[in-house]
Amino acid sequence: MGKDELEAVNLLFDPRLHVSGEFVEGAVDLYFPKLMEDNIEEVHIKLRGSIMTKVTKQLPGPPGQPPRQITHRNQVDLCRENISLWQKGSTLYPQPGSHVLRLPFRFALPPRLPPSCSYSGFHWEGTVGYFLEAVGERHGLHFNRRTQIAFPVLPAEPRGANLRSVLSLGWNGGWKTLEARDEIRRGIWGDYAQVQAILIFPDMEAFPVLTPIPLTLNVVTVSKTMKADEHKEDEEIFPEPPQNPKKYELKMESKIWVKAQGHTNGSSDHTVGYLAGFGESDDPHFSDAVQVQGLRKTWIPSHDSHDEKKHKGQWKQEVTFRSSFVLNCPPSFSTDTMTVEYNARLKIDFPGIGNDTKLDFVMPVISSMPPPGQPWQGPPPQLDLPPGYFDASSWANGDEKN
Repeated sequence: MGKDELEAVNLLFDPRLHVSGEFVEGAVDLYFPKLMEDNIEEVHIKLRGSIMTKVTKQLPGPPGQPPRQITHRNQVDLCRENISLWQKGSTLYPQPGSHVLRLPFRFALPPRLPPSCSYSGFHWEGTVGYFLEAVGERHGLHFNRRTQIAFPVLPAEPRGANLRSVLSLGWNGGWKTLEARDEIRRGIWGDYAQVQAILIFPDMEAFPVLTPIPLTLNVVTVSKTMKADEHKEDEEIFPEPPQNPKKYELKMESKIWVKAQGHTNGSSDHTVGYLAGFGESDDPHFSDAVQVQGLRKTWIPSHDSHDEKKHKGQWKQEVTFRSSFVLNCPPSFSTDTMTVEYNARLKIDFPGIGNDTKLDFVMPVISSMPPPGQPWQGPPPQLDLPPGYFDASSWANGDEKN
């Protein structure tokens, strides 16, 4: 940035993901020609972290008038610190030949903080936000000079950090198996066929974020009883398990609850995303990593058939997928004014009305960040947050004097 572009107060800070309990460090550059021109009396830096919730209620209006809305807001401070960096009359000045004075700062984040997040729905909003603000105070009726930078925070979680380390080396622990069984038929009449979907993943109490988690999906179908020669070899036998992972859905949803001034609202079906390459996606490579063990067909003769010439039985068909997924959503958490939880649903659609097999399960999500001082292995961690999170002015409650 050239000198002509410098403001009086310039905040220098890397808005990378930070961990609760670690230091937040940066600097403020004071450009003295502009500082004097703006008549700034003092410069201080603020660290702010809050849970901000908003619930809007619609109330009936006066007779003949439209309904009116009342918005209830609540803010819970998580961290709130100020450091005075410079005052008019101070002996701190730029070095000879320079017009810029650099002033470093350092804050310590509290050890236990909820994760950064920002959600909104019909008549409700909830944000856990953290930001720095450099303020140049001007006396009188002049507006102060302000610059803000929001940054994400995840709690330190030794349990999740250990799971991430173990999974990165290859999971050797136990496996959890979830199963869905269903009976379907192509039309409204006739015998039923059977569907069995088995989902297998590491047996963990919670899913750590920013960690590849292996997953296996096995789908087995058994047709209605029929003659062995009722279908030609190259014909589809109902119900045939799809071999394309895009024909499946493994969708993750959030359940969010917010409270403001005694009023509550939220959503239980906000789609976070699709997992492990199952489902449609704007990313053309979303399903590339899914390994498919092709369709296998097995003829199962009927045990109670007394007429060998009829050769009745059922066709068993099976397909297996192996994949993995990484969660970059904020971890689950619960406070007095905001709660975030997750669940997931596997859905397989077969031809016919209502022939969708579903498997629902809860997904507790935890941080995988090690405690401060322990190194993070791998690429810099990034949390999935909406762009609006990084514009702190859109959700932070300003305070001119603090």
